[in-house]
Amino acid sequence: MKKTLYFDEYCGYAVSAVTENGKLTEFNFEKDGNRSIKGNIYKGKIVNVLNGMQAAFVDCGLERNCYLSADDAIPYAEKYDGSHGEITFPELKEGDDVIVQVVKPPVGKKGAKVTLFPSFVGKTIIYLPNTPFVGVSRKIADDELRKSLAYSVSRLIRGDEGIVLRTASPYTRRDLLESELTSLKTIYQNVLQSFESAETGAVLYSEMGLLKRVLRDILSYDIEEIVVGNEKLKKVIEGFYTLFPPARRRPITVHNSGKDMLDEYGIGAQIAKMIEPRAELENGAYLVIDKCEALTAIDVNTGAFTGGDNLEQTVYYTNVLAAREIARQVKLRNIGGIVVVDFIDMASEAHNKTVVEELENALKNNGSKCSVSQMSQFGLVEFTRKREGSGALSLMCKPCSRCRNGFIKSPKFTMLETRAKLLHLYAEGHRRILLDVAADMSEQLSSWTAFSDDLKTRMPDLQIYLTPHRSYPDDQVRIRCGQFEIKENTVKLY
Repeated sequence: MKKTLYFDEYCGYAVSAVTENGKLTEFNFEKDGNRSIKGNIYKGKIVNVLNGMQAAFVDCGLERNCYLSADDAIPYAEKYDGSHGEITFPELKEGDDVIVQVVKPPVGKKGAKVTLFPSFVGKTIIYLPNTPFVGVSRKIADDELRKSLAYSVSRLIRGDEGIVLRTASPYTRRDLLESELTSLKTIYQNVLQSFESAETGAVLYSEMGLLKRVLRDILSYDIEEIVVGNEKLKKVIEGFYTLFPPARRRPITVHNSGKDMLDEYGIGAQIAKMIEPRAELENGAYLVIDKCEALTAIDVNTGAFTGGDNLEQTVYYTNVLAAREIARQVKLRNIGGIVVVDFIDMASEAHNKTVVEELENALKNNGSKCSVSQMSQFGLVEFTRKREGSGALSLMCKPCSRCRNGFIKSPKFTMLETRAKLLHLYAEGHRRILLDVAADMSEQLSSWTAFSDDLKTRMPDLQIYLTPHRSYPDDQVRIRCGQFEIKENTVKLY
């Protein structure tokens, strides 16, 4: 199975996608500069010491001074079971330069909370360079496994270091775990080196952006190729490669056809279907995904698939395909909480058991912890899944104002899709284009400088006009090329 990783950035957004044999399995969509400062590491200066409280205020170059307390020495002790050695809060005095990490961002008039004991998060472990704490995720339920894992990783660190095993650690080979620990140690050494020459308030380390997070969490031996949208991204990845052993580095291809990368590889159409309630199966059957307030309901339908003469085999085959597709869809759409699946009724108990096992196995590669129940007498299977962050859909769509139940594409995502079509038309030789859009969309486009700047850079001699329509819904765009009428309310984008 060929697994390919894609990266691109434009109009102030970063995107990443993963495909397996051309089928989209992961998609991320993130606005640049939208990250919290939580996890950032700064060079700070002590400005006030509160001796009776084992606390101090630190100048980190932010709007307000940060609060440093001995209570935040082991922030992971509340989230992970484990043991720790003696931790001594150092004696501080005004004027001292310190390395601090934000554990809680500023809220209202309160400054950020920081700690002197930084941590570096990987896919399977958290490295604590100067905190003697060995912890294990509480989601790893097997006591013997927990003890074995804790003993095993404790032999990889010094006595003054610490490590936390995340939920994914039991499913990771030891050599990969050791490789990740080495990478995190390298990052910490870079922080120490930067600290010596940095000015007060300098950011020594920041939580990774989309590109580096995806590389950290996804890049493994089953990725065959990385495709990027420009040379800059290639150089960023090559620089990040120094943190990985040669065996995990993959060839990088720069897409430079002039057309939208994801659209040209057939990924754009798959992304657009993520907000649709219906998901097709390869045999003509389909799923209906209904996101309710308390849970998500998924209905399996045979659709156009009639199979052979054996009805039981036809239904069984459809349910197996549905189980695999359900695992893909909940990951793509970042569906969390309780999910109830209504499989097509089967007479065979063996078939019922096999379908549930197929769903469990497919969800194991999901990246989030899932718990699956047995099939009920009505053909229902319940499972739970932990949602990872807000997900791409929060930026891609918004509630529909017409039906008030479903979702439509957000204005920004609609225009990014339109951008892909404009690139395609430009590559075909079109140099004069009119966009008929909703009135609100026209106003947003006129003020969205990142969108205009991107088009000017990629299509400098293109003329784009906008005609607003109050009757258009927000996600409707009509594209006209060549000869068209310039109305009184038509404006030139550039």
